[in-house]
Amino acid sequence: MAEFKRFCIEFDSNSDEVLNFDVVIIGTGVAGLYTAVNLDKRLKTALVTKETMQVSNTNLAQGGIAAPLSHDDSPDIHYMDTIRAGSGLCDSHMVRILVDEAIENINILLKMNIPFDLDDEGEIVLGQEGAHSRRRIIHASGDATGRIVSEHLGHVVKSYKNVTIFENAFLVDILTDEQNTAIGVLLKIKNKNVILFANNIVLASGGYGYLYKYTTNPEVTTGDGCAAAVRCGAKVVDMELVQFHPTVLYHERNKSFLISEAVRGEGGLLYNSFGERFMPKYHPLAELAPRDIVSRSIYFELQRTGSENVFLDITHLDANFIRKRFPNIYQKCLELGIDITKQRIPVAPAQHYSMGGVLSDEFGRTTVENLFVCGEAAGTRVHGANRLASNSLLEGLVFGRRIAQYINSRSQKNVKHIAICHRSLSKKDFDLNVATEIEGLRSKMSEHAGIVRTKEGLEKLIDYIVSRLEMLNAMKLGLQKEIEYYNMLMIGYILANAALMRKESRGSHYRKDFPYQDDVNWKKHLVYSNMCGWEEIF
Repeated sequence: MAEFKRFCIEFDSNSDEVLNFDVVIIGTGVAGLYTAVNLDKRLKTALVTKETMQVSNTNLAQGGIAAPLSHDDSPDIHYMDTIRAGSGLCDSHMVRILVDEAIENINILLKMNIPFDLDDEGEIVLGQEGAHSRRRIIHASGDATGRIVSEHLGHVVKSYKNVTIFENAFLVDILTDEQNTAIGVLLKIKNKNVILFANNIVLASGGYGYLYKYTTNPEVTTGDGCAAAVRCGAKVVDMELVQFHPTVLYHERNKSFLISEAVRGEGGLLYNSFGERFMPKYHPLAELAPRDIVSRSIYFELQRTGSENVFLDITHLDANFIRKRFPNIYQKCLELGIDITKQRIPVAPAQHYSMGGVLSDEFGRTTVENLFVCGEAAGTRVHGANRLASNSLLEGLVFGRRIAQYINSRSQKNVKHIAICHRSLSKKDFDLNVATEIEGLRSKMSEHAGIVRTKEGLEKLIDYIVSRLEMLNAMKLGLQKEIEYYNMLMIGYILANAALMRKESRGSHYRKDFPYQDDVNWKKHLVYSNMCGWEEIF
């Protein structure tokens, strides 16, 4: 078993800083921003982001936010759609919270004047997406929901006098005391060490999509929050459950731009390179089947036809409707020479979302005292083995607010300090080409832990990762890229081992050597921690 060690720094009291807060939030996607918005304004809060506030998965989220608002919908129907999509692994209690509190949180956003798309009568326009039995997707600016919501929440947070924003700040580690209670974070800001002590640490640091060669996620998604949580003793869950979006633009100049599921929801059809529509032979819902099924179906078609991509066709829809409903997709494709009102869009699956994360309860509490988690970094189990489209932004809202309400209700103690490490470990300098190493890992993750997995491939991947971890454990890791690489190896190791252990196919996890869902032996979650190793929970 691989060994993961905390980082030891050389702290310079002349240039480095130590600051005190009540709450530290890592991440500025919807989960982090909405947590900050709902905190008591008397709490001194630090909001930390790896790059700028607008670089996050939220900013790239096109589809929208799922909520049962229509007259023919209800939380019960939304609940059942979520449970069905999750292939038997959803936590029913957590899903119930998600759907029951959806409308309440949407109403809060409406009161904040976030400009969701309205019809001519001033009613919210609701979109349709795969595996939803009702039109319930709220969107803004057509296909720019995440950007619009995060921009508005960001403007609100910036107006709060109790919030200090740290941009271009990299999370190195979570600090704990002798009782293993979280008491702060170690950051690198430029070349300076900064320690923020606080009694409430909230991880809203996003997922680990950049572990894969082809992903819709930005380069910042290297799993830093999850890795730091593991190093400080927190449990992670469902790390093998990685969602691949079926329709990502496949063009020589862009292989990461998401073609929203809403395109299929509005009538988009998939064709292979022979011009054949293929989804009806794979699933009764055809193009509106759950994401895992559509992604695998495309994968099998690519294998069968020897092609690199399939095609998504919406040319049969009204051109003006397409331009209004999908303005960003239309413009991006047009820049690449594709007029989607007249031409089919070349697409292929790519990594999109991490269902797994740091194990949390209904208030975002982790297994480490004072450490909370929400958004894609969290392992809430609401998504099960396959996330229902547009439930992710909703999850960030619902559980971000719950964390804020819980923190607001706590008695705030004096911030506890610990001695800061001043010594340098006797290790050799980092002597690898980190960019080459990262790309090598990403290629192997896509090859062996992608849409289709096998025992042999996963074992090769684990051996590769262990060899790299052993090298890095003997080296000094000081630069951000070096620590990111270590984090990626950590997450890759846990993911690959969980995928090897799960001897079945369920939702987004497909084992070619175990192609069927096994509810007798595997209707359970796999949990890992540095302290206890592997556990199974039902």
